[in-house]
Amino acid sequence: MRTPSGFTSSLRHRMVQFIAFKRMQGYTYNEGVERLRRFDAFLTQNGCGDELLHIDEFDRYRAEIDGWSCRTRAVNLSVVRQFSRYLHAFEPESALLPLGLVPREPRSIRFYPLSMKQVSDLMAAATILKPDNAIRAYCMRFLIGLLYTTGLRIGEARALNMGDVDLTNGTLLVRKGKFGKDRIVAMSPSTHEALGRWLRHRADYAASEPSAPFFVSGRNRRLSRDRVHRFFRRLCLHCGIGGDPPPRLHDLRHNYACTCIAQWREAHEDVNALLPVLANAMGHVDFHSTEIYIHMDATALQQASEKFRQHVHHYLEH
Repeated sequence: MRTPSGFTSSLRHRMVQFIAFKRMQGYTYNEGVERLRRFDAFLTQNGCGDELLHIDEFDRYRAEIDGWSCRTRAVNLSVVRQFSRYLHAFEPESALLPLGLVPREPRSIRFYPLSMKQVSDLMAAATILKPDNAIRAYCMRFLIGLLYTTGLRIGEARALNMGDVDLTNGTLLVRKGKFGKDRIVAMSPSTHEALGRWLRHRADYAASEPSAPFFVSGRNRRLSRDRVHRFFRRLCLHCGIGGDPPPRLHDLRHNYACTCIAQWREAHEDVNALLPVLANAMGHVDFHSTEIYIHMDATALQQASEKFRQHVHHYLEH
């Protein structure tokens, strides 16, 4: 189905208002806009002329996208349902898209638990990158440690400039994170100390003005997305850290969150009460997005339990 450049249906004004409403909540909502445009095009092409939604339109739209994957249909219909709820608040006669119109596939949690020793091994192994360019080893060593101790997204770390680093207070300024939010990220004393070492190595390869890239893999060259992922995979293979699926750089962020939750549990803190704190530190729009890390932490505990069971079983057999 062709996606127009703008909205053309009789509900176009409400759709534009709905997008503005979502962005006021802190969402960039770019993907949501495209999914809503598809529905808008469907309404235009099928001659839906009034300013209400009807159940038969939902059924016809579902039939039109029936050839898409289950997940793609689900996320597109989710946006339509959100819009139907928004419109219903203004026009009670407008129909709501029923829940479960397309069943969602079970969501698997993509998580690779990394121990502190494994992270240390990865950082130490960065020297294998040195023959090609000395700065690569120093860059990857500090980057891995930073992601593990701050929970930054890799895109946020790569986008840092020298002007975003506050050496006095030991903080980083993340500008326009995933949801368009700025935030201050604090570094631990050990990370702050490692920062000083990285800057001393970096000084020979890049300028220090505020607009200069913070992470560089060559002379005044910002660390590229493809290169950083390729380096990380190489380090994992070198350290014998693998699996199906294999670890990703993003798993360092997940491990940061799970470590925070584990430490709170050990200190007998109220984890649910502290989730908004973690959400703010990680740049989530609300703490509900952070709840997944409770399940990840439980997954890690289950994996550890299974390894212990296998160890005991092996011991008893021999």
